[in-house]
Amino acid sequence: MNTKPQRGRTYRRMISSFLALQLVGAAVGMQAWASSDTAVSPSGVKTLSPEGAIQPTGPWNLGTRAGDHLYIAGMRGIDPKTNKLVADEEGRIRQAFLNMKLIAESEGATLRDATRLVVYVTDMYRYRPIVNKIQEELWGKGPYPPRTIIEVDRLNQDDIVEVEGTFYAPQKDSISPNGVKTLSPEGAIQPTGPWNLGTRAGDNIYVAGMRGIDPKTNKLIADEEGRIRQAFLNMKLIAESEGATLRDATRLVVYVTDMYRYRPIVNKIQEELWGKGPYPPRTIIEVDRLNQDDIAEVEGTFYAPLKKGNH
Repeated sequence: MNTKPQRGRTYRRMISSFLALQLVGAAVGMQAWASSDTAVSPSGVKTLSPEGAIQPTGPWNLGTRAGDHLYIAGMRGIDPKTNKLVADEEGRIRQAFLNMKLIAESEGATLRDATRLVVYVTDMYRYRPIVNKIQEELWGKGPYPPRTIIEVDRLNQDDIVEVEGTFYAPQKDSISPNGVKTLSPEGAIQPTGPWNLGTRAGDNIYVAGMRGIDPKTNKLIADEEGRIRQAFLNMKLIAESEGATLRDATRLVVYVTDMYRYRPIVNKIQEELWGKGPYPPRTIIEVDRLNQDDIAEVEGTFYAPLKKGNH
């Protein structure tokens, strides 16, 4: 008796059953992502999932509240009514900002309460002007939040733009209820678009992505080492205007367009400015493009507690 065909059929049925279970599991997983309930962690971090918002596309959530601060995941131009990407580019970018806005407003924040924006684009020349246009629509004449905009290789679903935001929304019992302060200290550079240099939110200072622009001329410094040094000095000036020092940095993100070429220079500059340390936490990543085809950009967060009675 030839048992090979039967064994083959049995094998195919096993494979089919396995694939069916995988599909069911995936469907259950997607449903779990879509129906994630609001939860609070043991330390008080609240997961945000407001009515009318988009559904997460994977094992992540839309945002969190931690004390007086809201952290919103990278938003894309997904229509929350259909959970599909908006077709036209300008509409899609606008929707990304609106998706972020909805989550912020669900916790009592407005766009004016944004303390930090990071915009990821897949084509700087094509999409940065649209991002600027949308921000001017939504923020009016400003003030605008600190912003970092970078070109990347790829976004999820081969999308074109993603927007990540941090907001300040004091709780009712907060000791610092006066809102976000926009920073524009004397001697600093001028913003190159609808964004501002930094913000103070309670005891924290958020500095936008700084580049090596000479504040005296508002032009990029020519030599590479001097330009990277100036980026750090521009950040330092804004932090110091609110009473912070470089040693008060709680987080740095450095964007470079060539890791092998510029990381050693970044390290050298940090050793100059911080001495023997301690150094702040740092993330350094290589990106496709920065504004004006620049080489490096530095974004910083600082801790500078307000004095009693000073708002």
